[in-house]
Amino acid sequence: MKWEPYNYSVAFKEPYRIQDLGNLGRLPAPIAVVNIGSFILVLGLMWGFFREFIQSVSETLPFFPALCYIGLPVASVLLLNKVQPDGKKLHYYVFDLILYTVSIQWRNVVFFNGSSYKRSEVDKKIHFK
Repeated sequence: MKWEPYNYSVAFKEPYRIQDLGNLGRLPAPIAVVNIGSFILVLGLMWGFFREFIQSVSETLPFFPALCYIGLPVASVLLLNKVQPDGKKLHYYVFDLILYTVSIQWRNVVFFNGSSYKRSEVDKKIHFK
């Protein structure tokens, strides 16, 4: 990707987008890498875990594989772009939630006066007069 002197996408948390495919050509519109990744992830989950079920249902409903392998990943990408808990995109929210759980809750940390302390140390030091 070519360097842009006034690229504000990092400041405004815009997702990284792909438009130039090298020797293969260019896409008509840029696509966010997060959308591509979530589409491939959901497609892989459908293929890996639900393939036998989808194939068994496809004997009675011939459109069912197209619905599951194309429709559900596209719907999940659209849902990821629409749902915004705490004003963040869902993937950023889940990443921040995992980071908070691992770094603060599992370590059992308490913050006081700008410093972090283990909860067991703080419980031993608290004295009431």
